[in-house]
Amino acid sequence: MNIIRIKKVNNDLMKKINQLFDDKEWDLDEGNKFLSNNDNAFFLAFEENQPVGFLSAHRLQRFDNRKAEVLLYEIGVHQDFRKMGIGKALVDECKKWAREVDAAEVWVLTEKDNPAAMALYSSSGGEEESPGTLMYVFKL
Repeated sequence: MNIIRIKKVNNDLMKKINQLFDDKEWDLDEGNKFLSNNDNAFFLAFEENQPVGFLSAHRLQRFDNRKAEVLLYEIGVHQDFRKMGIGKALVDECKKWAREVDAAEVWVLTEKDNPAAMALYSSSGGEEESPGTLMYVFKL
């Protein structure tokens, strides 16, 4: 397995990436805007030149005297390649990038009814910080 931080996507890679997503498709223009921002990261895990997993993250610069944080926004592994350590390797790569961009921590949100995600984050060294935390969304 090989993990690469992707900086630009072409049509061929876009088609391969789309096979990893459950409910969306990569938009070439919007995706490349995302990739051109150095505070965003998109990692792909490859097995024999085929993408089998991805992770997207955002560096969040703070305005106070604390260091930046990294939000692990989304992670996915193709169903045929789960439970092989790919998710953990992607999280480790995100943590490595967070150190490189001088972040103090990486954090992620998940649901109590997603035991696979909870197991992944726990096995990758994550700790549940605030039990009962809720997320509110403001649709625009």
